[in-house]
Amino acid sequence: MNFLEAEGGWSLSFAGAGYLGLYHVGATQCLRERAPRILQGARRFYGSSAGALNALGIICGMSTDFCCSNLLDMVKQVDRLSLGIFHPAYGPIEHIKKQLQDTLPENCHILASQRLGVSLTRCFDGKNYMVTDFATRDELIQALVCSLYFPFYCGTIPPEFRGERYIDGALSNNLPFSDSSTTITVSPFHGTVDICPQSNSGSLYELTAFNASFQISTRNFFQGFLCLFPPKPEVVADFCRQGYLDALRFLERRGLTKEPVLWSLVSKEPPALMEGTRSADQDQDQRLSLTIRWDIPNVIVKDVPNFELLSSELEAALKKACKRDFWARVQCSVPGRALTYLLLPCTLPFEYVYFRSRRLLLWLPEMPADLCWMQGLLKSTALEVYSMIKTQLLRLGSPPVTSADSGPLQLGADPSENPSLNLRLADRAMG
Repeated sequence: MNFLEAEGGWSLSFAGAGYLGLYHVGATQCLRERAPRILQGARRFYGSSAGALNALGIICGMSTDFCCSNLLDMVKQVDRLSLGIFHPAYGPIEHIKKQLQDTLPENCHILASQRLGVSLTRCFDGKNYMVTDFATRDELIQALVCSLYFPFYCGTIPPEFRGERYIDGALSNNLPFSDSSTTITVSPFHGTVDICPQSNSGSLYELTAFNASFQISTRNFFQGFLCLFPPKPEVVADFCRQGYLDALRFLERRGLTKEPVLWSLVSKEPPALMEGTRSADQDQDQRLSLTIRWDIPNVIVKDVPNFELLSSELEAALKKACKRDFWARVQCSVPGRALTYLLLPCTLPFEYVYFRSRRLLLWLPEMPADLCWMQGLLKSTALEVYSMIKTQLLRLGSPPVTSADSGPLQLGADPSENPSLNLRLADRAMG
C-alpha cells in the first residue's frame, strides 16, 4: 500500500550524520518545495544526533537560511582553528547548547511532544531509549545534547537526562524505525535507505550496525571520517545540494512530482511509458500500490551547472552561509596559515590556559553531580573487578574431591564401569 495512504499516517527518520547533517537540510528543503504534503501530514519525526536537530527544525518551522547558517558557522569555526578539532577552543557541545538556548522558541517542548522522537543511548548498559515527550524547554535541550554527545570526542563525562547518563543515540539506533514500511528514512550514507546517495561502487556487501544498513565502500568510510573531521564549508554545502537531488530522485521514482526534472538535468529525454490494455482490476491495483520507476537517473552535484534553477532559496542560503568576513579570509589564506603556525608555540600555551579555565568555570554548577557519578562509577567498577578476582582465586584454591583409597573421584562416573569402586562403596555402607 502507498505509504501516503497508510492508516495512522507516516513518519520521517533522519540518521545521525555529524557535520554532514546539512544533507538533511537539503533533503528537507526538496520535500518542502516539491512535496509539502509529506512534511505537513507526517505523524512523527525521528532522529539521532544531527538528525534529531533537523527533525526539531521541521517541527518548529525554522527556515532553511537559519539551519544552513548555524551548521556552517560551526564548520567555519573549526576551519579557522589552527589545530582543527584538536584545538583547546573546540567545544561542539557548548556551542550547540548555547545556540539552542538562544534560538529555540519558548513553546518548543509543547510543539515537540509526541511529534519528535530523539534517540539516546544509555551509558550504563548501551541500550537505546527513545524520548517522545518533553516537560520543559530545558528538558528538550538536554535530550538533544545527550543525543549529540559522542564519547571522548565531546568530553569525558556524559551529560545527564532525567537522572540517567546518556550518549550519542547513533551508537545504539542510528536510524529509528527504519524497518517500518510507513517510515521515510534519510541518510547521507549509501545503503538501503529511501533518501540517500546512490552508490557507483561495485561492492555488494552491506554492514548492518546500529539499526542501520551501510554499504561497505571507500566512499562511506570517507564520509564517516568527515562526520567528525569537517572539510571546507564549500564541500559541506555540496553535501546539502546532494541531499536535495537525492530527495528529488526519491519523489520522481514514486511519481510524487509533476515534471521529470532530473531527466532535463542530464540532457536526456525521459523514456516513454508503455501503454497497453488494462482491465478495471489492474487500474484499481495501480491506484492502491506504490509504483516505483527505476529508470530515473542519478544526478550528482557536478552535473548541475546552475543549482539556483532548482532551488533559489537553498542556493541563496548556502552562498550566504559560506561567506567569510575579512579577518576569516585572512586567517584561511596561505600567508595567514603560515603565520598562525609560526606563532603557534607562543600562542598555544596561553590559549590552552584561557579556554580550559573558561570551561572549568562553566563546569562548576554541574561539578557536584558529575563527581558523585564518577565516584559511583569507580566504586561499581572496583566491586566488579574484586568479585571477578575473588571468584578466580576461590576456583584455583579449592582442592579436588578425592577418595581415601584411590585418588581423585570423578564426579558423574558410572559405578558399573569400575567393579573395584563398587566393592569399596559396599564396604563403606556395611561398616
